[in-house]
Amino acid sequence: MIYVAAGLVLGVIAGLNLNLVYSPEYAVYISLTVLAMLNSIFNMLAENLNGGLTTVKSIVFLAGDLAFALFLGYIGEQLGLPIYLAAIFAFGNNIYKNLKIMLNYLLEKNNKKK
Repeated sequence: MIYVAAGLVLGVIAGLNLNLVYSPEYAVYISLTVLAMLNSIFNMLAENLNGGLTTVKSIVFLAGDLAFALFLGYIGEQLGLPIYLAAIFAFGNNIYKNLKIMLNYLLEKNNKKK
């Protein structure tokens, strides 16, 4: 857990101090990539609480989410339609669902201790 917290802190510090500039044309792809990664992280956390997380599952979660999001972003750009919003809604719903699963697990664990 210490490594995760240290990596998160170092990532935030590096992100704030580095002067990276990207083209506004890639804003949709970057936002979809970040959201897909967040969705994968929450999927992995929920699976880990259930005891069913494996390395293969985590790679499949990440690759599948990234491929789905970037494919919708690309198709939307080609058609001139905001189809990427479907990925945003799907990932947002999935993140909230996984948060609910994790909170229920923690609440049940806390109730068993009493």
